[in-house]
Parts: sequence; C-alpha cells; structure tokens
Amino acid sequence: MKILGAESLHLVYALLIFLPMHTSIGSNSTTADDGVKCIENERQALLAFKQGLVDEHGWLSSWGSEEGKKNCCEWEGVQCSNTTGHITMLNLTTYPDYRYFILRGNLSPSLFELQHLIYLDLSGNNFNLNHIPESIGSLNKIRHLDLYQCNLSGSLPSQLANLASLQYLDLSYNNFNSVQNLGWLPRLSYLQDLGLSDIDFSTVNKDALQVINKLPHLTGLSLCRCNLRDVNPQYFPKISTSSTSLIHLRLRSTNLTTSAFQWLFNFSKSLVSLDLSSNQFRGPIPETFSYMTHLEDLFLDDNQFEGEIPKSFWSGNLSSLQYLGLSNNKLSGNIPKSMGLLSKLEGLSISFNSFNGVITEEHFSTLSNLWYLSMSSNHLSINFSHDWIPPFQLKYIYLGSCKLGPDFPSWIQTQRNYRVLNISATGISNSIPIWFGKLPSTARVIDLSSNQVSGILPNLSRNFSSDSHALGINLSGNHLEGPLPSFPANTTHINLSKNRFNGSISSLCHMTGMSLEFLDLSSNQLSGELPDCMMHWSSLQILNLANNHFFGKISSFVGSLSLIETLDLQNNNLSGKIPNSLRNCNKLQFLGLSNNKLSGKIPGWIGDKSNSLNFLLLKSNHFVGKIPLEICRLTNILLLDLSCNNLSGDIPRCIGNLIALTRKDISAKHHFFNSSLVHNTYYDSEGSYADKASVIWKGIEHHYENLTLQRTIDLSSNKLTGEIPVQISVLLELVQLNLSRNQLTGCIPSNIGQMRKLESLDLSWNQLSGQLPRSVSQLNFLSILNLSYNNFSGRIPLGPQIRTFDASSFVHNPALCGLPLTPTCPGDEKSESKPKNRDIAEFWKSFKPGMKLGAAIGFVGVLAVKLDHPWKHLCFMLFNNVRVRLSNLKDCFYLLVAAVGLLVREHVSRLGRNLKLCEPSVSP
Repeated sequence: MKILGAESLHLVYALLIFLPMHTSIGSNSTTADDGVKCIENERQALLAFKQGLVDEHGWLSSWGSEEGKKNCCEWEGVQCSNTTGHITMLNLTTYPDYRYFILRGNLSPSLFELQHLIYLDLSGNNFNLNHIPESIGSLNKIRHLDLYQCNLSGSLPSQLANLASLQYLDLSYNNFNSVQNLGWLPRLSYLQDLGLSDIDFSTVNKDALQVINKLPHLTGLSLCRCNLRDVNPQYFPKISTSSTSLIHLRLRSTNLTTSAFQWLFNFSKSLVSLDLSSNQFRGPIPETFSYMTHLEDLFLDDNQFEGEIPKSFWSGNLSSLQYLGLSNNKLSGNIPKSMGLLSKLEGLSISFNSFNGVITEEHFSTLSNLWYLSMSSNHLSINFSHDWIPPFQLKYIYLGSCKLGPDFPSWIQTQRNYRVLNISATGISNSIPIWFGKLPSTARVIDLSSNQVSGILPNLSRNFSSDSHALGINLSGNHLEGPLPSFPANTTHINLSKNRFNGSISSLCHMTGMSLEFLDLSSNQLSGELPDCMMHWSSLQILNLANNHFFGKISSFVGSLSLIETLDLQNNNLSGKIPNSLRNCNKLQFLGLSNNKLSGKIPGWIGDKSNSLNFLLLKSNHFVGKIPLEICRLTNILLLDLSCNNLSGDIPRCIGNLIALTRKDISAKHHFFNSSLVHNTYYDSEGSYADKASVIWKGIEHHYENLTLQRTIDLSSNKLTGEIPVQISVLLELVQLNLSRNQLTGCIPSNIGQMRKLESLDLSWNQLSGQLPRSVSQLNFLSILNLSYNNFSGRIPLGPQIRTFDASSFVHNPALCGLPLTPTCPGDEKSESKPKNRDIAEFWKSFKPGMKLGAAIGFVGVLAVKLDHPWKHLCFMLFNNVRVRLSNLKDCFYLLVAAVGLLVREHVSRLGRNLKLCEPSVSP
C-alpha cells in the first residue's frame, strides 16, 4: 500500500474484487498448462488496440501474429477464463513498478469488443487526450474499471451507466471537462469504490454531489482536487442508513475549510482512511479526530493547523493508526514519549513544522512496524545512544535539519533496506565512515548535504548492478576531498558542489547512455580539460562545473547534449570561441560562461534560443565586435550580462523586443533535484536546484543562489558608442540597468520614468549630455543611482527618491547643479542676503504692476464679501473671472499677488468700514 498517495488504495480494491474470480480466471501459467486458447476475434481486437500504441520499452512484445505468439491468453497482462477461453482480465497498469507512460497512443474502440472483460486496468498510460469511446458501454460484465491518470479528455460518457456490474470505478487525474451532470451514476448500484479526483466540481448544481448518496454500497470515495471551494457542505453526500458506511474518504486539495468538519465527523465510527491534506484548515487540530477509533491512515499534511498535537492522539484512542501525516503545518510543542503507544504505526510524517525537544529511542521502542519516518525541518534534537539497534527497518528516512551530530549516526548502519536517506544539515562534522561505501542496493536517494563531513569519498559503485533503479546522490556543502570516486552506472543525479575535490573528472566517463541527468561539481578544485566522453551523456539536463580550474577549449561535444537546460561553466580558465555546436541545444535555459578567457564574437545564432533562454551570462571574457541584432530575439531573457568585454558599436535599437522584461507573467522555472525520482520515492522535501551566478547588484558584486527574481541588463565596461536607444524605456519590468564605463553619447531617454520597477540605474563614466529628464523623479523604487563622470547640465530634478542620494551619484558633471550637488543653480535668488541695487530695481520693476493688480483684486474681493448690495454678485463674478485668468500665469506672479494682498489687507479693511458708514440708516 502506498502510504503517501491514498489513491493507491485502488490496487487493494482491485485484488479484493479479483479474488472471488479465481475459479473462472486463471494465471498465465495455468492457461498454458490447460491448453486454453484465446478466441480469434478477441485476439484481433487486442492486436488492433496494440497497433494504435507506441510501446517504446517492448512491454507488449509477447503480443503478435507469429506462430509462437498466437495464443493471446499467454500475452503480457492478459488472462482468460479456464472454461470459455474468453479474455476476462486485461491489466496494463504501469503503477506496480512505478513506470510512467510506458504505453502511449490511441484508446482504440476495438478494445471494447472484449465484452467478457471483468477486469480492465489501463491506469498510468498516455492516451493523448483521447475521449472515452461510447462503445465502452458494451462491457456490461465488467466489475473493475481503472482509467486513473491516462491523459484522457472530453466529457464522461453517459454510456458508463450500462456498466451495471461495476464495483470499482476510477476516472481520476485525467483532463475531463467540468462535471455538470452525474445523473447516470446511481444506476451503478453495486459500486463500492468511486474515484473522480481532479474533475472540476465548481459548476455542479447542489444536487449533483448528492447523487453519490444513492450508491448503497459505497465504501470508498476519492474527490481530490475537485474544487469544492464554493460547494456548501450541506450538499456533500450523506450516506443513507441503508448503505454501508464510508471506510475510505479522500478529499485532498479540494479547498475545504473548517466548516466541513461537521460533515466529516459524521463518519467518525466508520472511517479507516481519511485524506484531508492540502486544504485550507486553520487553528488547532480538533480533538474529534481521536474519536475515529478505526482510523488506520490520517493525512492532515499541507494545511495551516497550529498549536500542539492533541494529547488524545497519543492516549491509545488511535491504537489502530498505521500512518499519521502532519507535515507542512504550523504545529509546535514536544513529541511525547507516549507516541510509542501507537504500536501499529508504519508511517510518521511531521516535517516542516515547529516541533522542538529531544527525540530518544524511547519514542520508538515499540514501533517495530515503522518503515516511513519524516521529521525534517523542525527544531528537534535526535539523541540515540551509540550502540542502539532500532526495532524497525526504515525504507524512507527524512531527518534533514534535525540535530544528529556531531558524530555520524551509527544506527543508520543497521538500516539495510532504505530507499531514501536524507540527513542533510544535521550538524555532522566528523569523517565519513568506511561503511558508507556499502550502501544498500535498495537506495534511491542519498542526501548528506550541508554538513561538515570530511575525508575521502569511498567507491560507491560496488553494491549496484547495471539494471538497478535510478540513484540520486547529494553530498554538497561538506569538506570532502581527494579525487572523484566511481559512481554506480545507474546514478542519475550527482551533486558534489562546495567541497574540496581535486583532479580531473575522467572517472565519470564510464557513465554513458540514458543514466546521468544532473551533475553539479561546482565550487571545488577540479582541473584539466573537459573530457569528450561527456558527449555520451545524452540525458543530461543540468551541468554545473562553475568555480573550478578547468582550462582549454569548450569542445564541440556540448552539441550532443540535446536535453541540456543549464550549462554553467563560469569562473574557470576556458579559452577559445563559443562552439557552434551549442546551437543544437534547443532546450537551453541558462548559459553561464562568465569569468573565463573566451574570445571572438558573440555568435548571432544565440538568438535561436528565443523560446528557451532565460539567463545569458558572458561577463569578463575577451569578446569583441558588435552586440548581434539577433540577441533581440531572446524574448524570454531575464538576465543579460555582457559586461567587462571589448564589445563595440551601438546598443541595438531592437532591445525593446525583450518581451520577458516588459511583462509580469513570465518567469524562470525551477529545476528539481531528483526530479525524475520524486514520485517514486515520496521525496517529500524536494530540493529545488536554482540557477546561480555572481551579479553586480547595486554597485556591489553579489552571489545569487536563486536568479528567478532577477530582471537585469548589464552592458557595462565595454566600448559601446552611440545613444541610449529610446526603445529601452518599454522594458517596464526591468529592475537593474547598468550601461556604465562605455563611450555612450546623447541624452537619457525622456520617458525613462515609466520604468517604475527600476531599483538600480548606473550610467556613469560615459559621455552623456543634456539635461536630466524630469521623469527620473518618478522612479520611486530606485535605491542605486549613478550618473557621475558624464557631461550632464542643468538642474537636478526634484523628487522624494532623488533626495535620498548624495553628491557621489552626480559628481564630475561640471554643468550640473542643484541639490545634492550644489545648494543652488545659476540665476537662483539667495533669500538669505539683501538684493543688490540692480536686483532691487528689477524687483520693484516687476513688483509695482503686481501690487496694483493685487490691490484691485483685493478690493474687489472685499466688496464681494462686505457689501450687502446688488453689486455683490457682480463683484463675485469679476473676482472669479480675474482669478481664473491668473491661473495660467507663472508661479512667481502668484507669489507677488499674494504678497500685495497682504500689504493692502489693512487698507481694504478700513475702506470696508467706511463704506458701511455710508449705508442708509433704518428707522426703528
């Protein structure tokens, strides 16, 4: 039973349904002994089905027309009735061996001519978005139908209602349209297990879910990822009194909230398996879960539960519990030793919480059935005695970020069957033990990264045969040294970065074929030329050899890496030109060649990577010539660094075509360590690999471990000439622009202010001139600005963000003035000193007309306020008319009018009083 994917229970149900059929369905060997031969028209139906499939691995090689292959009852996945010879079972699932999409192609209607089928399982294959043929309704004897994750599409055919004998139906994880009508479902009255996961229920009416209530024998229900956000829990299926109670309920990723608890707890006495992971539950875990005394599997992972685990969980009420999943929540507190009361526990997952305290062997002394343990990313200290021998044999060990060190945990040597060992960042600081070279042959993921393990790595290839399953090894961030050892031929992922390995990498040349996918040897002391044997790594997707001492040319072998996504050779001593064969790498997303001794021109074909390349880093080499116009085709580029070379000519005017720097919805994707192994090994703490590089950011070189947020163009320290193209202003998502230390002329584009996301702008050490555009003051996120060593003139624009910069941002621009560079600009008035005679004359020359006008305006204004007379409205109209006309005058004129108004205030006031005295008196 797969404990991390509750849908896998369908395998168990398949067996339960199939067992009663043993009298009519025999095994392949029994069929051959009894001489039973298949019926011809059914054999032809299978061959027609096979004809529409692509079988890359030869899984159906036994299916054929040759003389020795004519008996279809002996074919792979086929079983026939011992009495009639009819095909009664077809099992082509890929899940037992975790092999995905072994078969792909068309779901031929000929398959449904096998009208005596009782069992059909096609799960895990790829039928290219085919629809379910309506002829499926002819399988009226079928009891088990499994189309789980088959890449089917369209709508659910109503002909499914004809399958009246069905006991098991799983249509989960396909691409079916939203469900609008499930009216056909109640006709499947014998149905015991129903899987409709990943079908959108957001458009169903309130009665659609309640039809599930009409299935009287339903014991298993899977509605994961069905989007029940807006469905009121009162419409959830209520199992009637005449029906068998639900035993298995799977509601992962359905957007449920705490309002669903009242409905859920109706099944407290019957549920055996409950999956509520990846929903929106908040607050403390309800005590009510502990009343579900028959629970064997409880999945509460990936929610927002907080506080401590209820004490009732450990009191013995859940004594039947076999798996408890609480990872990725906000839980805290200690893990009590009473955990040992859960003696049937097989899997415990509490990773990515805030648990603290010490875990000792007393916690596990009775857990002899435990085979899955996940406690990573907490504040736990695991203190097992040196000679302790656990009572369990673990298959999956996730203890990353727990405190295990400083000694290498000896109890791990007693675990002989583990598939995953993750003890990364656990404080281990002693030498790697000799027995580490004797890894169990079952191992699939070994992660000791981010410790301080020292010593020489032993040969790891001895315990693995050539046909073993895939293996991933992560020993990065340690103190390992010496030459690279040999690795098993089945190793797909190797990460030895940030160690002290030295010598060549020729020991890896025996790894050929379809094995190696990920190789990170960066930040070591490796040297020599890059071996041509790399051309055989045809499956390689990530190659990172940065920060070593490799020299020589980049061989044309790179063109053979057709699947390569990241090629990082930065900070070495490589020379020569960029090989033309690199143009064959059509999936390249990251090309890092900075800080080498490469020369020649930047090839124009680099623009052929327009649909893939996110990061192009060619900094600090000896490239010459012009920036090729083809570089403007890189519509997904996020970081373009051509700095510190000998490039010349103009900046291409087509630079505005870099669409990814104009839109918010384009970002780089992560690469995942052990990406091909994640599902196979329940790798619950996927270690993402992010492309990394050193970038001049805000004037200082920073090393970024994650470049996905970078939006940078750096063309600094070259010999570029001409003007800054105005088209650069359309790059609205650009965060950093560095054009410093070139020979650029002309002005800054006037609309640069629309680049509101800019945080760093460096145009220093050029020959730029003209006034600084006023729009510069609109760059409100700007934290670095360097315009020094140019020929700018005029006043520095005022603005809140500009005021945060000191004079160093503007120095060596002789004709530039204003704060923060100078207190004033030529022609500015000095308010702190008296004006000279000429200035006084000029002052009065402009003051007198303003004074007269101000007096008139003030007079009219007072009349409008003071007079209680028919003239009052006329005065108001005159005042407003003059005020509106003055709105177009210069600011200084407004100031003069205001000053005059103050001077005549008292005079006007006296005039108003005199006018009032002239009003006729009113007789009492």
